[in-house]
Amino acid sequence: MAIQIGKPLISHDQNFIHLTSIQSVSLGLPVIFIGRFLTTQYSAGTAICSILIGNFILWLIAISIISMAFEERKNAIENVKTYLGKYGAMLMWVILIVSFLNWFVLQINFTLPTLRTYFNIDLSSNLVRLGAGIGFLTALLAIGGIRLIKWITLVSLPPIFCYYLYATVKSDYSFSSLGGWGLSIPAIITAILTLLPGVINYPTFFRHSKNKADSYLAITLMTVLISFFEIATIWMQFTKEPGSEFSFFAISTLVFLLWSLICTNLVNIYFASACWESIFPQFEGAKGYAIIGLIGTAAYTFIQIYTPILFLENLANCYLASLGIVLLIAFLVRLMVRHRPRPFEKGVNSFCWLVGCITATILTVQDTQNNNQTILYGMGACVVTFLVILFIEENAWAIQNLWKQKNLAGE
Repeated sequence: MAIQIGKPLISHDQNFIHLTSIQSVSLGLPVIFIGRFLTTQYSAGTAICSILIGNFILWLIAISIISMAFEERKNAIENVKTYLGKYGAMLMWVILIVSFLNWFVLQINFTLPTLRTYFNIDLSSNLVRLGAGIGFLTALLAIGGIRLIKWITLVSLPPIFCYYLYATVKSDYSFSSLGGWGLSIPAIITAILTLLPGVINYPTFFRHSKNKADSYLAITLMTVLISFFEIATIWMQFTKEPGSEFSFFAISTLVFLLWSLICTNLVNIYFASACWESIFPQFEGAKGYAIIGLIGTAAYTFIQIYTPILFLENLANCYLASLGIVLLIAFLVRLMVRHRPRPFEKGVNSFCWLVGCITATILTVQDTQNNNQTILYGMGACVVTFLVILFIEENAWAIQNLWKQKNLAGE
């Protein structure tokens, strides 16, 4: 399998508002519900503080990831090839393909049951058909490519933001019941890991940015909006009073759920397009987007077994999180280690990632419940391996350099 790095013609016309809209509108329910999830585990005050700290750390990671790839306008696959080489890029290609299918299916599987619960209707016989129909519609919209995604999300952001405000105000959850304010390390880690796999893929979208200033400002605005959306779910209640099926709030909730699903999977399709551009350049553009969307729809239609899908999602998240920490360290090492050549840099980076992937796989097979802990162990294995190798490299270079100087002096 060859990784094709020949670049297609990429538009550089997106300002910070466009970039912010694309990433903020396409979060999906599994991500934005992190606020409510953390509130059930801790107090609402702790959940808010942890989300803010976690998203600030993600802001730092995102700045680093964008800085790596911006000058040459690389997508996610090309950025990985720069730091991990051809085989690392090939492994990421496989992981992204599996991840896309899982993300596409899980977005539908999470949203439609929420819809069924909210409206208290029996969709058991038509649920798969409805999900397949939404997936097919998303695949058709994806033919419009990045330009259509840009304008759809740009137009969608104001009404979605207004819906969050409206749903929050309408809720009867009071600020007085926030509970104690504080920080929780596990809660912060959960907030980080929820979005970290997506941050790894940012270069695929940010290559369209007008300039670095737009990119950095977009990341800041995204962090603010995403934090607001995640925190707002603490107050948002997807429940209704009997007989209110056709109220304004019920209809707006229906539109919000369905449209958020479509926007999220549109962006998922474009994320996956980086894989197609790298491996199958002949499927670049509208044809490739449609094929990716139809593959995701077919996966949802024929794969309705939740446990394997969740297992694969957990593994993919572990692998991408480990890749993120390896890319971050590799970027920092390039900035710091300028006093000596590193001929095995890509091999070392790939090996560290492989150690993290193997660690995460073993732990996931042993325990499928503690995914966050598994991700942390995988990332930790990457960091420890990297530090050990860097320690050996530095001392080997120092000894070799001193030996050369001694030999020259002896002559």
